Amino acid sequence: MLAKSSPLAGLFSRLGSAGIPSSFARKVLPSWWDDEVAKEPAGLQQAQLYFSRAFNIDLQSLADRTAEPRFRASVKKFKLSQNVSEGEVSVGANYATGIAKLALSGVDSKQKALPKDPLKLRQQILQTHECVSLAGLLDWCVSAAIPVLHVEKLPGKKMTGLVVRDSDRFAIVLSKNGHPAFLLFHLAHELAHIAKGHLTADGFVADEKIRGADSSDADEKEADAYAIRLINGKDVAYHAAGRITSGPALCSAAIARGAEQKIDPGHIILNFAHNQRQFPLANLALQSLPGPSDGREVVNSVFFASLSSDALSDDQFDLLKAATGHSTALA
Repeated sequence: MLAKSSPLAGLFSRLGSAGIPSSFARKVLPSWWDDEVAKEPAGLQQAQLYFSRAFNIDLQSLADRTAEPRFRASVKKFKLSQNVSEGEVSVGANYATGIAKLALSGVDSKQKALPKDPLKLRQQILQTHECVSLAGLLDWCVSAAIPVLHVEKLPGKKMTGLVVRDSDRFAIVLSKNGHPAFLLFHLAHELAHIAKGHLTADGFVADEKIRGADSSDADEKEADAYAIRLINGKDVAYHAAGRITSGPALCSAAIARGAEQKIDPGHIILNFAHNQRQFPLANLALQSLPGPSDGREVVNSVFFASLSSDALSDDQFDLLKAATGHSTALA
C-alpha cells in the first residue's frame, strides 16, 4: 500500500485537486511501473514526467510540491451544451490534448493542407473511394499526416471530439462510441474546424456535443455546414417520399440512394433520423447495414497502422494503447 506521506502519494493528491482521480492517473504509468521507483528523486521526477505528458500539465508545477498542478497555457475553445461548464470538460480536454500531442510524434512531421472548400476534399476522397465514408476520410487523414484516434475514457465529463494544434500541426481525438456513420460526421466536423481556421494558435477546440452546442456559435454552424457538404456534396436533409416503417426498409432505401449519389448510407440513415426524429428506426436500420458496426475499432485500427515503429518509445506506445483501449502491437 502507498504510504500517505510518500512523495508519490502527495503527487496523486495534488493531481486529485486538479480533477484527476488517482485511479485514472495510475493508468498513464507504464506497465513496468512500481511505486518503489518514486522513493528515489529520479524516480519521482520520472512519474512527474509521465503525468505532465499525459495530462498536458506544466512540468514545473508538478515538480514544485507546494504548487497546484497547472495545465499548459494555450488557446482553449469550448463548444458546450447548455448547462455544461468549461470546468466540467477542461480536465478531459487537457488529457485528450496530451494524448493527441503524443500521437503527433508518431506520424510524419509534414502535414498536407486541408482544403477550405469541402467539395474539393470530397473530390479528392472520391478518387479512391466510392463515397466519403469513415474509412475513406480516415485514409485521407493518414495521407495528410493528421492523426485521428478514439479515446473513450476521460477524466471528467466526456466530449464528442477535440482538435489539437501543436507547433502548427493538427491532431483529432474522438470520444463518443457508436456506428462508424456517427463518427464519420464527428470527424468531418472536427476537420472543418481545421479547414476553416477556427484555431489560429496552439491549443484546442473541444466539442462537448456536436449539433447540440450553442446554436448561435458561428464556428459550430460553419463546421456543421462543411461536414454536410463534404459527406453529401450539397446541403441536404433527407426525408422519405412514402412512409418507412421498418429498419430494413430504411436501410435498403439508404443503400440505393447512397450508391446513386456516392453518399455513405449510414450517414443517410442518421441524417434522416436527425431531421425526421426517427432515431429508434435509424438504429434498427444501422443494424441491417453491412460492414463494421463499431466506429472505435475502425478509427483506432487505422491510427495504429499509420504509426511509425521507430518514432515512439515502448512507454509512449503503451500510453497510446492504454488511452485508446487498443491491443494492437506495433510492428
